[in-house]
Amino acid sequence: MPYTINGQQADLTEPREQQGQLYVPLHEVVQQLGGQVSWDNDTKTATATIGRWTATVQMANRSVDVSGTAVALSGDPFVDEDMMWVPATFFQSAFGYTVQAAPGSQNVTISLPGQ
Repeated sequence: MPYTINGQQADLTEPREQQGQLYVPLHEVVQQLGGQVSWDNDTKTATATIGRWTATVQMANRSVDVSGTAVALSGDPFVDEDMMWVPATFFQSAFGYTVQAAPGSQNVTISLPGQ
């Protein structure tokens, strides 16, 4: 399995390499982290909430609003096969998780800092 989330193996849709980095399915990873995602099809915007933090991600827009603070992503979010994909590092930038994701390895590790 290509994902380890908070020390546990997770069976999620395989990450994709694009623009020189690994992308992960936003909804699946947020759910695995105990959060929720809503989708606005008119604006192509996902709202992801984990704990007290909420991130608003719009397709093809690297600027993400995280609880009122602008955060820049390392790549453009995109939608494919009815899923929004974000750079794996999104979870570090937006929610403070420790992320290990190397293009070519297809392995993604996401954990709370200190785990």
